[in-house]
Formats: sequence, structure tokens, C-alpha cells
Amino acid sequence: MGCAWFGPKVTEPSKLSHERRSLTWRATGVVALRDEGLTDIPKIAFEQGPLVKALDASHNKLEYVDDGITYLNKLQRLTLSNNKLNFLNDRIVQLSKLRVLILNDNHLRELPSTIGRLTQLEHLNLENNELRMIPESIGYMTRLHTLHLGRNKLKTLPETIGGCFSLEEIDATKNQLEKLPEYICKLEILKVLLVDNNLIEELPQKLFTDCKMLATFSIHKNPIETKTIQSIPNFKEYNERRVQKYDKQIYGGGMKENLSFDEGFDKDT
Repeated sequence: MGCAWFGPKVTEPSKLSHERRSLTWRATGVVALRDEGLTDIPKIAFEQGPLVKALDASHNKLEYVDDGITYLNKLQRLTLSNNKLNFLNDRIVQLSKLRVLILNDNHLRELPSTIGRLTQLEHLNLENNELRMIPESIGYMTRLHTLHLGRNKLKTLPETIGGCFSLEEIDATKNQLEKLPEYICKLEILKVLLVDNNLIEELPQKLFTDCKMLATFSIHKNPIETKTIQSIPNFKEYNERRVQKYDKQIYGGGMKENLSFDEGFDKDT
């Protein structure tokens, strides 16, 4: 009768790799898990706890985010783009130090109603999902600088967006917006507003009056008429800012070759 042979315990290559790399994660504060074919975030990543400042698990096959994410209570940057997320774990709002949240190119249909609890957030990217609405609590994000909402199914933006008074850039291209909220005019330092490819027929009358720093406004491929845009109070002042920015790009060396002067809207034919 032969003797049984007991070889060394075999560890999964990916698990072993993560264990070895955890030393680097602790030293740098950065957990890098990009493009590894993951279906979930390994527990060892969460075990690093408050040492982690940034987590990149983009370009994987994640369908959910485990509750263990809350152990990363010092996390400042979370990148989960290009995954298969259908929903966002409500507990993500417990990441009170989060400054950057990148969720583009997923299948998100809704956001937690309490998303506004991320009051330290400065950059939020939700492009190319299936969102039909943005929670009203977004108005509590008073430090938000950039908001990317392009390529979703949004029909409206909440009036509470006016509370995001640090916003400098909004990209809501390729949605189903029929109008812009009046309270968007509360965004006094807004510089860039992109709403191409929507269903907009009218604009808030105070848009060019109250958004005094707006210099890039693009509303191509909407049913709104040219005369409607040009008749809004202080359109002339807005247009001067736009031209000034264009001139600065040319003479400052920042203009790309063959980039034509874009007026931001389609001329009536």
C-alpha cells in the first residue's frame, strides 16, 4: 500500500500577490488593483484600514462594493470606473474624508439618497451610467469643484445643486434634460457648463447675470433657438468672457492645432 504524499499548501496566485503587495500598500497608502479581472475587492485591501488614502480598482468586473470599504475611514480617493456596478453600497457615505469619487462607465441606476454626506468631496465622476436622477442631498457637497454626469438618462437636475457653491465645472452632456434648474444660477464661480445633446428649449433668465465667471457654455444639439439664448440678459457680457478665454488660449500657447472657434450653440438654419 503506497504512502500518501502531502505537499506544501498551495496558495492562489492572486491572493499570494496581494499579500506581498500589501507591504507596499501600507508604505504608500495606495491600493492599486486596476485591471486584474476582480469580481470583488480582496479583504486584505480593507485590512489596511486607515493607512489607505487611495484605492484604484478600475477596469475590473466588480458588481458590488463590500461593506468592508468602511474600514478605509481615511480614504481620500476611490476609483471604481469601468466595472459592472449596478448600485452603490449605502455605506460608502461613511467615507467622510473622501475627496475624489470616480464611478464612470458602470451600470449604476441610482445613487444612495444620502450621497450628500460626502461633504469633503471635490470631484465626482458619474459619466456613462444609467442614472435617471441625482439625489437632492447633493446640495450638501459644498466643496465639490467638478461634477461629471454625461451619458446618463437624466431628465432633470435637482434645484439643490445651487448649494454646491464651489462648483466650477458641470458636464451633463448626452442626457435627456429638458431644462436647467433655476438654482444653478446660485453657482457664482461656475466656469464651465456643458449640456450638449439634450432636450433643452429654455434657459434660466439669470444664468449669464449671476454666473459671472461662466466662460465656457456649450449647448449644441438641443432644440433651443439661437435667439432664445442671445436674448437672455447679459449674454453680451458672457460672450465677452468667452472670447477673452479663446484669445488667451491662442496667445498663451494653450490652443491645440486646428481647433476652431466654438460659439457653444448651433445657429438656426
